[in-house]
Amino acid sequence: MKTVSEMKTVPVRTSRRWAGTGVLALGAMLVTTGCGSGAQPPPAAASAAVAPVAAPAVTGPQTPGEPEDSGSPAAPGGTTTPGGTVGTEDLRRAGEAALKAVPDSTLISIESEENGRLWEVQVVAADGTEHELDVEAGTGKVIGKPRVEADDAADKAKHRRRVKEAKIGYLQAAEKIEAQVPDGRITELNLTGHNGRTVWEGDVVDSRRTKRFIMIDAGDGRILTGG
Repeated sequence: MKTVSEMKTVPVRTSRRWAGTGVLALGAMLVTTGCGSGAQPPPAAASAAVAPVAAPAVTGPQTPGEPEDSGSPAAPGGTTTPGGTVGTEDLRRAGEAALKAVPDSTLISIESEENGRLWEVQVVAADGTEHELDVEAGTGKVIGKPRVEADDAADKAKHRRRVKEAKIGYLQAAEKIEAQVPDGRITELNLTGHNGRTVWEGDVVDSRRTKRFIMIDAGDGRILTGG
């Protein structure tokens, strides 16, 4: 291999433009092999254009650390209360199942039992006879057969009178009562008498597990007591 001094003495038979390029290349080689003065070499000119890396598309403002929105709505994260769905839906399902099991009847009482696993429902037939049923919470499945209460003539007459005076049905009553406690759930609802009038009495458990008692007029739906 020729030394640097020998390379300088060799005549270059080429154009002036090519000779200048060779000198530059030789200088760069000397610097990289440590023959220069120790200064950093000047940056070499790019031989080809490099395509810039495309930045990720931004569809909207992002919070640092927030995962990118996939465009699909999040699944609801609400929880259900013991015994079924939030609100009057589970109560309605149980009431309808009981009314279907005893045709031509009217619901007069519904109560959550066994830590919310069952609804105990009382319905009154057209002749005033009371029937009691157990309905599975959540599914609305009637468990077993309706049990007929041993009511006398006076009890049957009382049931018929209250059913006639009640212009507000059980579901309307439940909705009005729960509207007084938006975060609550009815655990008991009864059609009964109070100071000579027919009323719906409801027990509601709120989100803090506090029981609230609310009474409404079964004739016009007015709130009589609440707290």
